[in-house]
Amino acid sequence: MKRIVSYILGAGLLVTACNPMEDIYDELDQHKTPFVQQLDYTLTAADYELFDSEVADNYFFSEEEPAADYIPSLLQELFPALDEGSAIRVTYDFNRGGLEYLDYLTKSISYELSNDDYDSMGTETGKPGKYNNFDSGIPPGDYLPDFFSTKFPAAKSGDIVFVTYKFYSGGVSNRSEYYGFNGSVWAPVQVDLPEGVSNYELTTDDYDAMGEDNGKPGRYDNFDSNMNPNDYLPTFLSIHLPFALEGEKVAVVYKYYASGKTTKRAIEYTKTDGKWIAYNPIMTQTDQFINTSESGWVFDPTVMFTMSKEDYQIIVDWVKSNKGSEFIDSYGTQEFWFSAGSYYGNYDVRDKWNTEAFSTWQEAVQTSIGDVLLPAKFPDAVSQVSGIDVMYKVTIAVYSGVNEQFTWSFQCTKSGPNPEFEFVE
Repeated sequence: MKRIVSYILGAGLLVTACNPMEDIYDELDQHKTPFVQQLDYTLTAADYELFDSEVADNYFFSEEEPAADYIPSLLQELFPALDEGSAIRVTYDFNRGGLEYLDYLTKSISYELSNDDYDSMGTETGKPGKYNNFDSGIPPGDYLPDFFSTKFPAAKSGDIVFVTYKFYSGGVSNRSEYYGFNGSVWAPVQVDLPEGVSNYELTTDDYDAMGEDNGKPGRYDNFDSNMNPNDYLPTFLSIHLPFALEGEKVAVVYKYYASGKTTKRAIEYTKTDGKWIAYNPIMTQTDQFINTSESGWVFDPTVMFTMSKEDYQIIVDWVKSNKGSEFIDSYGTQEFWFSAGSYYGNYDVRDKWNTEAFSTWQEAVQTSIGDVLLPAKFPDAVSQVSGIDVMYKVTIAVYSGVNEQFTWSFQCTKSGPNPEFEFVE
């Protein structure tokens, strides 16, 4: 367990105007029994600075410096009056790290063919050098492997070139693709990107379109410390991809000059509310900590959620696939095995569950959550975090002639893949 740098509460925290214990002390005057509360608390800059680690310098936690190692001691200092059974939802900044696949994109060599390059492949009719481009009758795959062997004679197995060339198809346009070297020959390679992500590497024309004056990217075809890529790339993507859909992701590879050399960098952008937003490794996270008799304050890995219409549909689809279409209504939104329905987003327990398979509607619903929904929704669930059993508190809607809500607990008894969950009374 990490420790907090010692400090004097009386001369510091407790006399500040935003003391989190002030209201609690007022209530303590009226309580003689154990004092149990549920609170929300957001870490301040001063809180981070109390930790004896890099967290104090960075103002965030990470996988290497997890919040669970630090926050319990902080809560003990900030909330000494709270008794066993109290719970605090703590909001803090977490560094989830960079995107590893971007490293792959930036390690490739960028190369844009020049007129001299096309000429070296032949200048007679039917050759790239005739018009300094490729076309359907002069495919780049017939020329680039040999060209790269000559251009990069010292290439090692695994080297990758991102090549940009001109291609004629009713007009001349730039095309780009990756070529890899396997130790003997060059061949086109497919870059392995995360699902739903495309990639784009800026060309000379792209930099020029952002301005060629002094202090603009087109001046030297790169960015630097005086030209923040985020000041240009969102606008560029809006122009380059005008019909991109909400949630679409693009990894943009660009050149950056620093310390006397130019290197490749990459940023992933996501179209969010109509704007292109750069990936930020620092995210806001909220976790619950509980006060226990054995260990004091500990991280509570409990997962809490209210079933959505999509969750009910997961159960409907499972019944259709595993029990048959005869247990599904004509609209495909209500099943008659467990009684889940996505149209109203509830369990209709009047007469829509299988009385031959289950003795009560409660058994039917609990089985649908533990055996169907949770394994599908949390395939990577773990049974314990830091020695604490992981619980799932699921709030459901039930219609029995009147609308009701219930919150039931399930324990992950086997970690994923193929996790198992058990209803807890």
